[in-house]
Amino acid sequence: MAPSRRLALPLAVLAWCALSLASLVIVVGPVSVATLGLSISRPSRLLLAAAVLGGAAVWWRGGPGSLLDDLAHSRAPYTATLLLVLTGCAALLHARGAVSVGGADSAGYLAQAQRWHDGTLHVPLPLAIPGVPDAWPQSGLGLRPDATGTATVPTYPPGLPWLEAIALRLGGEAVAVRLIPAGATMVALVAIWLIAVPRAGHPGAAFAVATLATLPPFLFQALQPMSDVPALAAWLIALALAARSSAAALAGAVAATALAILIRPNLAPLALAVIWQAAIPSPSGRAALRRALPIGIAAAVGVAVVASVQAYLYGSPLQSGYGRASELFAVSYIPENLRLYAAWLREGVAWPARVVLACGAAGLAVCAIRHAAWRPLMLMGALTGALYVVYLPFDSWTYLRFVLVALALAPLGVAHLLGSLQRSRHARWTFPVVALLVLAMVLPNLRRSRELAVFDVRAREYRYQAAGAFVRDHLPPGAVIVAAQHSASAPYYSGRPVIRPDLLSPDGFGALVAWAARERRPLVFVLDQAEPAALRQRFGDSGLAALDWPPRAEVGRPVATRVWLAADRDVHLAGGHVHTMRLNEPPR
Repeated sequence: MAPSRRLALPLAVLAWCALSLASLVIVVGPVSVATLGLSISRPSRLLLAAAVLGGAAVWWRGGPGSLLDDLAHSRAPYTATLLLVLTGCAALLHARGAVSVGGADSAGYLAQAQRWHDGTLHVPLPLAIPGVPDAWPQSGLGLRPDATGTATVPTYPPGLPWLEAIALRLGGEAVAVRLIPAGATMVALVAIWLIAVPRAGHPGAAFAVATLATLPPFLFQALQPMSDVPALAAWLIALALAARSSAAALAGAVAATALAILIRPNLAPLALAVIWQAAIPSPSGRAALRRALPIGIAAAVGVAVVASVQAYLYGSPLQSGYGRASELFAVSYIPENLRLYAAWLREGVAWPARVVLACGAAGLAVCAIRHAAWRPLMLMGALTGALYVVYLPFDSWTYLRFVLVALALAPLGVAHLLGSLQRSRHARWTFPVVALLVLAMVLPNLRRSRELAVFDVRAREYRYQAAGAFVRDHLPPGAVIVAAQHSASAPYYSGRPVIRPDLLSPDGFGALVAWAARERRPLVFVLDQAEPAALRQRFGDSGLAALDWPPRAEVGRPVATRVWLAADRDVHLAGGHVHTMRLNEPPR
């Protein structure tokens, strides 16, 4: 082959990469990673580069038909798509991912990781307040009273906190908060590629990876230190490795299955799909048993470890931190959940991706009927949906995170058609079709993510760290925090005890105020913008519940958070000045 003909293919691949980046900048806006010195703000230059590179590739190859034939039988454009997606996700996580812990889940996981790291899971209640005998108000989000009611214990399963505890030991909070979500994101995307290639070829695999990478619920969870993407990554890599014949791959599937159960125990039945996948390549029943048995044992060990932790923390192996299964699962939840998930898909996923998910699920079912290799995928997706359709209903599109496994596998039903196209007499059209479909998935999903403020996670989560650090650095060391949404993060960053007003009765709130005055313990209210109204509604609009004096600190955007010191009320009512510090700049 002449050098110019050999050069045509890489030029075409580079043209595709330039076109993809230009489309990204057009839809999302300027792409900038300050620490890497990377900034792309003008799509016109990228579009020009794509046109020049593409034109040169066509000219050197001797025409568009010949170039399309080369692209149809090459892995290069699809491998380039995978690398482009991985690089883009890594850059996004670096530039926009959370750098601090925030609400109930992320702060709760890291607080639990710190407890595992320190070996102090049962922490005695720090306050003894007459009139507030219940331990629940002293249990911040992510915590609950232990069986004795004299201490708090973590709520969450141990898998992710254990990973974060290791990260804390190796590199501190920054590693736990940033590296684990980024690593899990990369593993999940590579795992989908490994699952798709044998079933849908490289064109289908590139399409499946690009679709998953840009789903708003996936991106939203990937940008913060929570368990959803690590659980997804563990299940997908277990499924991918279980399909391979080597002993090392089987060992990886065993470890990933156990880890997935430790992270998200209620998805333990998904191990059946991994067991099935491990048994399929085996030529005999005995060989299938030898491959499937270690995964079954790993699943049983994972369940046993979770049960042991639950018995230690909550007094019963059947009692999770969230409550008993009978409280969390019920057939009566099905109608409401079906309505909610349909509404969430309309809100949280762009319409082209919704079409792909629906058609993909149907295609996955058809493939499972015809080919044994597809059946474990169908089982895993169906089990995920079945387990959550009977789960306690929630109230936000972000809870699509529960079914990320099903959302990740569904596009493979469409990806299979792309693989079939590559094997047909119309193979030369494979790359143009894949490129068109990838852009049709990626761009609307990214636009929807921007509309849903997915990319504002870092700025939105910053308020938790800022408020907690302000309490630590600027308010009296004996302060008691009064917070609901910040009841996990404020104690984590400040080291001060917390009382949750949403779990207090009006008499209990009065007892708290009287005790604080008697014991000279300053009360500090750390509340988001909607919470003062709820406080006044619960406790009346007089006294401290009125919050009718200036706060000591305010984080103004994108969600307003304010910090009030109770002692400032008397100063304000006497005509004194209370200075409010503005805390608006998230760390880079």
